[in-house]
Amino acid sequence: MTRMEINVLEDAGRAAMAWSPEGYDGRVHLGAVLAALVPAIGILAAAAAFLFVAF
Repeated sequence: MTRMEINVLEDAGRAAMAWSPEGYDGRVHLGAVLAALVPAIGILAAAAAFLFVAF
């Protein structure tokens, strides 16, 4: 494999990692953020509770 082919594959990998299926529409989606944040805080609280019960 040549260096040019390796560069093409690396560039394609970086583009795939940064690809977003939705475009930026300029709006703040606070409801979606809160909808994701509430269960995440619950999960973290449950994990912390398990840690404190174990000690």
